[in-house]
Amino acid sequence: MARTLSQAAELCQDKMIKGVIEEILYTSPLINLVPFVNLKGNALSINRESTLPTVQWRAPGGTWTESTGVTTGETFALKILGGDADTDNFVATTRSNINDQHAVDIQMKSKAMAHEWEDCMMYGVASGSNEFDGFHTLVDSAMQLHMGSGGVGAALTTTTLDQAIDLVSILAKPTFILMNKNLRRRLTTYLRGIGSYATERDEFGKLWQVWGDGIPIVPTDWLVQTEDISGATYDAKTGGLTSSIFVGFFGEGDGLVGLQNGGITKEHWEKLEVKDAMRTRLKWYVGLAMYSTKCLCRIDGITDAAITA
Repeated sequence: MARTLSQAAELCQDKMIKGVIEEILYTSPLINLVPFVNLKGNALSINRESTLPTVQWRAPGGTWTESTGVTTGETFALKILGGDADTDNFVATTRSNINDQHAVDIQMKSKAMAHEWEDCMMYGVASGSNEFDGFHTLVDSAMQLHMGSGGVGAALTTTTLDQAIDLVSILAKPTFILMNKNLRRRLTTYLRGIGSYATERDEFGKLWQVWGDGIPIVPTDWLVQTEDISGATYDAKTGGLTSSIFVGFFGEGDGLVGLQNGGITKEHWEKLEVKDAMRTRLKWYVGLAMYSTKCLCRIDGITDAAITA
């Protein structure tokens, strides 16, 4: 059964790892929404519907024609995320009277992991790199909406946002609308202007701004406002003046899920051979999978401008 990182932290007996998870959750609220499937191997393989079988109306005594649907295999591999944090023993001994210097180093490393994970979740490209595929790579061409024209972006319209929600809702109710904070402020201004600003609390008591039928609007620092578009569609992370919004849902079986093998782990060395320091290595065998192509929709080419209906 898939668990979120916050649920996994409640079961963790290792104080350092629990602290790492808590720091990651604090740094990246988006991760708190993601259910993680624990794999025994190094990849998740699924079969995805590609062509449905046909059926026909028949007259009494008519001939039956066989038709079988077609599925395609998809594989989502785990990737290795982590790094080493060295704490000088002299610094740890002489300057830990106020702050535990080793704990500070681990906290900073945890924060860097959270930043890297969320950036990869948005822009990761597995081909030719050590990353997993992020939202921009995974989203199906049939689930893309474009605000811009040619290489020039345009302001978001609420009609387009509702259209994205409708595309995902064919399969299930969306559980998030993901956007950067620039666009979230624009949307907040619009909703307050028409008297429709609303919030709800999630299961952890966190207050989310919501849209429509209680869909949380999730802000992120890792959807940049420098995306470039070409032929009206997203082309690159930098080089332009636009951003994207993602609408989708998490869930095992038909939605988006995180992948991991064993969760976040640590290795620790009290003494290093070449310097007077201790070393802690944080490792996370992690990935991202998308079961159905209908669980994620992208609106791209959005400029930082006032939203209209």
